[in-house]
Amino acid sequence: MAGIPDDFLIGTSSSAWQIEGNGGKGAGQKSWADLFYETDPSLWIGGQSPDRACDFYHRYAEDIRTMAGYGMRAFRFTIQWARFMEDPLTGRVSQDAVAYYRDVIRAIRESGMEPVVSLEHWDIPAVLFEKYDGWAGRETVDLYEKYVEAVLEAFHGDVQYWFAFTEPTTPIDNGYMEKRWYPFRHDPKAAYQAHFHKMLAISRAVRACRKYEACGCRMGVMLHLTPVYARSGEARDVQAAYLADLFNVRLYLDPCLKGEYPPDLIRILQEQGCMFDCTEEDMEQIRSYRIAMLGADYYFPIRVKARESAYTKEAFHPEVFYEPWVMPGRLFNSDRGWEIYPQALLDFGIRIREDYGNIPWFVSENGIGIAGEDRFRGKDGIIDDQYRIDFIREHLGYALQAREAGSRCFGYLIWSYVDNLSPLNAFKNRYGLLEMDLETLERRPKRSLLWLQEALAKKEIETGG
Repeated sequence: MAGIPDDFLIGTSSSAWQIEGNGGKGAGQKSWADLFYETDPSLWIGGQSPDRACDFYHRYAEDIRTMAGYGMRAFRFTIQWARFMEDPLTGRVSQDAVAYYRDVIRAIRESGMEPVVSLEHWDIPAVLFEKYDGWAGRETVDLYEKYVEAVLEAFHGDVQYWFAFTEPTTPIDNGYMEKRWYPFRHDPKAAYQAHFHKMLAISRAVRACRKYEACGCRMGVMLHLTPVYARSGEARDVQAAYLADLFNVRLYLDPCLKGEYPPDLIRILQEQGCMFDCTEEDMEQIRSYRIAMLGADYYFPIRVKARESAYTKEAFHPEVFYEPWVMPGRLFNSDRGWEIYPQALLDFGIRIREDYGNIPWFVSENGIGIAGEDRFRGKDGIIDDQYRIDFIREHLGYALQAREAGSRCFGYLIWSYVDNLSPLNAFKNRYGLLEMDLETLERRPKRSLLWLQEALAKKEIETGG
């Protein structure tokens, strides 16, 4: 058994566009998600659009009461830039959005939970894509800073846990490298410029937050952290893993926590013609304004081996240095196509302790998506998702082990409290502790939520790790 400390935040995570829907937004408040869907609705399973999602915009009070009623201690949500700013180009704030998010924050606090706020989760105003190519344009950094300053001014007295971004790499890598997401390009120069602009924006958010430190505000970032493991200890495999880690983890982890980019990363970008434009003032800003805490969105590890087949992409991609390796005997979620490896959370916690100054961190997202969950419905009508119980128990157990080992892990948030919309897959893979009926939007608890309620009441879980 492992005890759950009283100061350990356990709850759920969400993303604005994946739960809110577009209710309450004006015609000029389109976002990246809307552009993504409108480009080709047929790509989205079932034609499900972001327009309704889970309708959290209208159901937030009910959802927050439900989460708190099952014993949750924290709720992470996103303030959507496109909703908050009536005009992101001039900095005009929507007072309707201020009132809405103030009500959400108040409901969370009055329920006894801690609000954990992300300021951007993939989803920037559509107009910034149309005018500046999204994060590839320098102008987006300045407009983001104005947005952050406006949000902090409105809510600094009610929220302590602030995060500049959730998974800043994901939309860039999928949109500018893999061509899977909007804007569907393979443009490494634009990709690494966008990455740098997001890193610069993180430092700007930290700087803006410093004004409110006396109120208890802290600014961090939630990174999509996929720990990298080599196939073997052979030198070529170890080097492949080093380079995979450089591009998939240290690209943000080093400047966020150490204030500088790895020299090998800069060298390779220069050699490949992908080096981002920056100034010494930019680099000094990144050195001076580092995050106060870190969120780890973790789902699966990356396993690599030295490249054994020819690299075929025309433009640069980090996989020129390595290729994926499938570990024999791995646990695997075939619905999502991801390996299940809970021990990575302990490994990551030790790495933070040893290599990155032991900064406070938490698991800001972790969960399992399963298709066709209706097949697991019991005679009592409840989805008996034992696989989710096992998944949460194992990962939470390793997060608690990291804390016991002296790593400053302060929480664990599950993705997600309710079945929610995802890019392309829409509602195919279900992640929720609450089942959602797509027709009525009714929420119903799954077995995993009842298990979690009991564990939180007892303040302990069984562990196998």
